[in-house]
Amino acid sequence: MKLKFMEGKVGKWLKRIIVVLLIVGLLAFGAYKLIANKTNNVEKNALETLEKLNSYYMEANMEFFKGEDSRKYGVKVSYKKDNGDDLFRVSMYDKASEQEQIIVKNNDGVFVLTPALNQVYKFKGDWPLNGHKPYLYQSMIETIQGTCDISSLDEGYLIVSTLKINNMPSWSRQEMKFTKEYKPEWVHIYDNNNDVAVKISFSKVEFNPTFAESYFDVNSNMSEARNNLTSQTSSTIYDLPYYPVNADVDASLKEVSNITINSDKQVMLTYSGNQGFTVLESTAKSAETMEIIEINGEIEEIYGIIGYSTSNNNINKLFFTYQGVSYQIWSDSVSVATLIEIASGMEHVDDNVEK
Repeated sequence: MKLKFMEGKVGKWLKRIIVVLLIVGLLAFGAYKLIANKTNNVEKNALETLEKLNSYYMEANMEFFKGEDSRKYGVKVSYKKDNGDDLFRVSMYDKASEQEQIIVKNNDGVFVLTPALNQVYKFKGDWPLNGHKPYLYQSMIETIQGTCDISSLDEGYLIVSTLKINNMPSWSRQEMKFTKEYKPEWVHIYDNNNDVAVKISFSKVEFNPTFAESYFDVNSNMSEARNNLTSQTSSTIYDLPYYPVNADVDASLKEVSNITINSDKQVMLTYSGNQGFTVLESTAKSAETMEIIEINGEIEEIYGIIGYSTSNNNINKLFFTYQGVSYQIWSDSVSVATLIEIASGMEHVDDNVEK
């Protein structure tokens, strides 16, 4: 009789444990469903917010970090729907050199303006929607639609996602904070070492603003930017050459050559090794009149600098201008991504510093 009593007691305890486990499981499942529904709602509402926009305007401070160095930019991003077409205007203002570059996408194409040089390059393609741009609202919403972790905060949402950008392979993670109205507050990008690579802090976000009829016109943008120039880049502080300091490539400086082409002095740096490359430098000069030059290449963003790349006969080339120097970097053994890394470290160094 005692054994049966003990068996009955154990049975009751087992039933109680099973009931408790079921309740805990149901609560956990309910909490999971609640979180999943909230996440789905964030994805849905964010996408609806973008789809309802006819235009937007954003201002931000953007800082790129590379080792102990950093570059600071003021960024202005404008967007407008125009009879089924997407119009964009992105201004990158280098706070150190006080120089601006502007990218305009209108119905005629994509244009890169360098006002200090009175220079315009025209490109084909679907920039900027052809790749991830951390300052672009479309890219942010696309990130939310992908695989990411979404946390609901009292004042908004925190989105964490992995990141893969072809020509920035070291960037691996992105964090974004949005308000409850799905306006971005900041974007942080981290590299493979979990160090901050980019910080973007938005100071102004306006949905559905009205733009002037000439707002996305190339001539109007160049004229206004030229009138607002604080200084014109026609020379550099130092004599050429500049060297790719701390470039993480398997190559060493082999030769420095001075070249004169049409009375223009240029310097060529030749690096040899398994990842050999060549750098051609010249002093940038401002054009007397604006000329639109068509480029058969891809727009590249080099830590805030707008340049372009070409790939022909297994040779990758990168072209850009920075602080009064025009650069061409090419190689038949490294990728465009590596050329961008090389370009990001161009500095004037003393003769006793390793180049």
